[in-house]
Amino acid sequence: MKRRFGIVGTALLCAVFGVQGPAVGAGVERPATVASQYSSTDPDWPAVSSTSMTGSNGGPRAATASAAGTAPHHDYNGDGRSDMASWYDYSDGHDAIHTFTARADGGFAPPAPGWETPKGKFWAEHMKRVTGDFNGDGIGDVAAFYGYDTGKVSLFTWLGTGNGTFADYVPSWSVEPGNWTFDAITAQAGDFDGDGRDDIAAWYDYRNGDDKLFTFLANPDGGFAVPFSSFARTDADGWEVERMKFATGDYDGDGRDDLGVLDSYTAGTVRLMAFSGKPDGGFAEPVSGWEADGWQFDRVSVVSGDFDGNGRDEFATWYDYADGRDALFGFGLDAAGRFGGQRELLNAKMGDYDRARMYLVSGDYNGDGRADVGALYGYEGGLVAALTFTARADGTLVDALHSWQSTPIEYWTFARVATIERYNSSLPACPAVFGHGGYPDGADSYDRDQIRQPNHPTGLAQQKSWGASGVEADLRLTKDGTKAVMWHNSTTRGLTGTKFDIAEMRWATGADQLKGRKIAYGPYAGETVYTFREWLDSARSKQMAAFVELKEETKPLLLHGEESVSEAAWNEVIAPIAEKAATQRIMIYTLDDELRPELVKRVTAAGLGASLENYPHWIDDPEFHWEEPAPAASNHFAYWQYKLNKYGSPVNSVPMATSWTSDFTTWLNGKCR
Repeated sequence: MKRRFGIVGTALLCAVFGVQGPAVGAGVERPATVASQYSSTDPDWPAVSSTSMTGSNGGPRAATASAAGTAPHHDYNGDGRSDMASWYDYSDGHDAIHTFTARADGGFAPPAPGWETPKGKFWAEHMKRVTGDFNGDGIGDVAAFYGYDTGKVSLFTWLGTGNGTFADYVPSWSVEPGNWTFDAITAQAGDFDGDGRDDIAAWYDYRNGDDKLFTFLANPDGGFAVPFSSFARTDADGWEVERMKFATGDYDGDGRDDLGVLDSYTAGTVRLMAFSGKPDGGFAEPVSGWEADGWQFDRVSVVSGDFDGNGRDEFATWYDYADGRDALFGFGLDAAGRFGGQRELLNAKMGDYDRARMYLVSGDYNGDGRADVGALYGYEGGLVAALTFTARADGTLVDALHSWQSTPIEYWTFARVATIERYNSSLPACPAVFGHGGYPDGADSYDRDQIRQPNHPTGLAQQKSWGASGVEADLRLTKDGTKAVMWHNSTTRGLTGTKFDIAEMRWATGADQLKGRKIAYGPYAGETVYTFREWLDSARSKQMAAFVELKEETKPLLLHGEESVSEAAWNEVIAPIAEKAATQRIMIYTLDDELRPELVKRVTAAGLGASLENYPHWIDDPEFHWEEPAPAASNHFAYWQYKLNKYGSPVNSVPMATSWTSDFTTWLNGKCR
């Protein structure tokens, strides 16, 4: 899949040019649509305001030193309580930061505009955002790495003004194409040298197996110094950032923030590691602590905070159980620098929350000196709400306090909002996209059908050009089960010739044979009907996986009372899979409840059980059906985000099926790697 920035899956140069950091391969060509993003004075630089990082008297802004953990994080209005900020990517192309200021009870006031930029200034998917007090004045700020299609990477700061708003962004660091690759950066914020200003740590994945950890120390004006590296691993050590989830906090109570990592170093095993911050802002060698078998890495989210107010942060893991329960576990650092002492901070019963619909941000929202967990929650139907899990004296959390909730008048799309935290982890692996040809819904749908199903080589090629690695297509049987063919309608409607039921026709005999009939209209007019074997051969030649629906109209033949008919029919279904399964990925399913048990039995008996596993997840919002012309794909954005959150894996490319193939693969840009 073509990404809008960086290079994925190619060998990158791993030399380091002095202290500037990684050297990388050349960037990709910039799509023509990007042109409006850049300023007229410099096409590679977003328009930067003339606002300087100086005080009103022309000198540097005063920096109020505060040791790590002694003041609430991301307090944007200076009232002693943490607040929550979000970046909103509007559908018309403009962007904004909104501030959810915290109330005395820990709930949130309605979001207020904190900063806004006109259409075309930023692409949200080109950004890695973090929050921290970067100039040490006690007010939370926002910083972001920005990646250009030219290969250039820059670092910007939005300074908090003290009333919940932010000054315009200013640049502090930049490298030209050929130095850093944006996709390879995982950013974290924290006061790593203990000087009262938050810094930025960047884990850099060279994509050749090598990894380095860089520190960007914050300057008194809120900008950042040239990065330096304090930790490195080579390919032989086997580190994979895709199997790591990061958080920052002062875990050892020495006044400097540290880096905590949940690492899935072998299948089914997770462990916690602590990188202690050193006085120069670099990091000590990691110390491994708690580990467990049986934890599914994809089901864990991480947060960090001083939940019991003892002056030391805990590394916490939100676990989304398969049965619908959720729990938050805290881990403290022992005298040897190891995470351990697992304790349950929150236990939510089955059905209370859907982790895939939550963005978590920790902070002291009620100002009592203990960290809480805040969240934006995306409900079905599009509403977005702010929740707070406040901490008790022992550090356990109470059930969620519901405060702000969007209304249809102030509609928020969950997929377009992203909360800004002090840390982030690598994006999920891009899914394996399965394309499906849309079919209208409702009465007389066949009159509006445009025959979009990829049941032929032309449709397969079209889906592949849109970024699909597989397709969903439709299998039917001709008279007496004598030939398995690829066609979506129960009749020849949409094909040339006299209308007949497919199940009453012969493939290549008789005056009205099916072979040779062509599609009469729609985008694939002129294509013909193919047998199951022919279609599988075409999919294999295009290196595409096959996801085959055995249509319910085949049931009378497959469950026929005459054994000769049923056996012939089943042979037409199973034999082609058996012949080709060793050289291509084939899956088969049916929506018919009576037919399914027999399908499973027959396929399993043939030793083809793999064809019944790992089906793609259907990701289109069921509230918005296909129609002709096709409804806007934006109807599905929130649901796609929900499904990506729910099923996306940082380790595996999870299969997902959609009728909006081209739109989905475009939407994925910047949301996966």
